[in-house]
Amino acid sequence: MILMLYQTNILGYIGTEKNQINKKNKLIIWDENAQKVISELRFCENILNFKLRRDKIFIVCKCKIYIFTLETLEGIDIIKTCENINGAFGISYNYSNAIFAYPSLQKGKIQIKNDKNNNDIMVNAHEKNIAIIKLTFNGNLMASATEMGTIIRIFDTKNGNLIKELRRGKEKTLIKDICFDENDILMAASSSRGTVHIWSISDNLNEDMKIIKDNKLELSEKQENEQIKKIQNKRSILKGMSKVFGDFFNSEWSFAQVRIKDENTICCFGEDNTIIIVATSGIYYKVKIPVDKGGNCQIIQQENFII
Repeated sequence: MILMLYQTNILGYIGTEKNQINKKNKLIIWDENAQKVISELRFCENILNFKLRRDKIFIVCKCKIYIFTLETLEGIDIIKTCENINGAFGISYNYSNAIFAYPSLQKGKIQIKNDKNNNDIMVNAHEKNIAIIKLTFNGNLMASATEMGTIIRIFDTKNGNLIKELRRGKEKTLIKDICFDENDILMAASSSRGTVHIWSISDNLNEDMKIIKDNKLELSEKQENEQIKKIQNKRSILKGMSKVFGDFFNSEWSFAQVRIKDENTICCFGEDNTIIIVATSGIYYKVKIPVDKGGNCQIIQQENFII
């Protein structure tokens, strides 16, 4: 596993069981410009996940999360969790809304923490063990799923209200990755079945996409953010009530899908209604999303980076 610290020359990575020098219990911080190791953090157990933020490093192990300062690598906190064999952990990368989320000590519950206002929220997310947690860039929304992989739930991180319940399918599978588009209108998830499903978080997808498209060239960054917030507020008025009305809000199936051969993938949204899928086999896919009509996506580019 390897992560970049935003768009900088600083990388973090953990090794593998087969690597005798860099094993899974060691986090390496690497300076790509200097081509050297800056520092190492070694543990008595395997690292299952980690995240880099401009001020902190979060390291996820089986039953604990270790938090260090990025600048000095000083340990500042240890959080106990339930058994978290999938390394479920989510973080927002917008520093002005410094939120992270993790499985609590109670199975199926997620703890949301806000570093800026010390606000903690406990969410009754699922009944089974949490397998994946993902936050939007700004930290306003959180998506989570269990090891069953059939249902993905989206919550408002400010109050813990359930906003959407999305159905991936009926058969058990492990969800490998979840991503949101930059406007929090679309969400995608890849699974071990080799499929990537795409859902609309918006009630009026075409209308909201048109608003963003028509105003993108005219709005300043501040104005665009305000426009996005208006869209989010509009679609969340009724959805926040799902916690009260329960089954009245049925789970929603994806409106678009694409199937590839690889079982281990990560994904992110690109420009012009596309989604980028990268597999551990070294294959890169660029896929066109049929926003207007839905259905099967078209693979418009495919490259193999491993020779």
